[in-house]
Amino acid sequence: MVKLIASLLVLAVVAQQAYGDFKSLSKKDSKSFAPVRRNEGKKLKQNNDHGQDRIVKNDEWSGECKGSLEVPEIPKGWMDLKDGCLNGMRHQIQEEINASYQYLAMAAYFARDTVNRQGFAENFFKAAKEEREHGSKLVEYLSMRGQLTDSVSNLITVPTVAKQEWKDGAAALEDALELETKVTRSIRKLIQTCEGKPYNHYHLVDYLTGVYLEEQLHGQRELAGKLVTLKKMMSTHGELGEFLFDKSL
Repeated sequence: MVKLIASLLVLAVVAQQAYGDFKSLSKKDSKSFAPVRRNEGKKLKQNNDHGQDRIVKNDEWSGECKGSLEVPEIPKGWMDLKDGCLNGMRHQIQEEINASYQYLAMAAYFARDTVNRQGFAENFFKAAKEEREHGSKLVEYLSMRGQLTDSVSNLITVPTVAKQEWKDGAAALEDALELETKVTRSIRKLIQTCEGKPYNHYHLVDYLTGVYLEEQLHGQRELAGKLVTLKKMMSTHGELGEFLFDKSL
């Protein structure tokens, strides 16, 4: 038993010494092969394999990898979304962003502690998000058609909100309905521009008609129904009617 313990102690000492030798050797090798960093206008020193200092000039290899990636030239015939149709798309993106900001102003107003109509606030926050997503989808479509390689600095302008307060919920819903009607008319105008000669962008027209226009029409009908219901409740119950309607949103 005593011999076994002694043998284990000897092995532990040998292992510790071997680890120390390996650590010192690794440290020395790392210094020997350390890359030299470039320093403008100065000369640097580096240890060579024999532990002596040598002068490294600026024009010597510095261990840094540099490269450049240029945009290759490819055929541009597939990027055929141009002129009036392209300008109409850019205009529609701005219209969607404008509507999003206006809905955001409505939501912020009804979320005030002095107004406290949380149902209206959540409804308009949701509408602001939807309009912003509409604009993002149109940007993605332009990217798919290869129209975002340049001239993107003026793609979106931060709008100024025209109105920030409303006398009641009915007035806000009326403005929302008018806003949706304006956006719908803009989409219809864009469809008319892109489906006629000389553009004939049938894919874009189908996308706008099947996705955007249908959603706009359903949204208008929903807003009109909410407005009628709210006005009926307010005509018989006044502010209490608005309070109850807000709870139902």
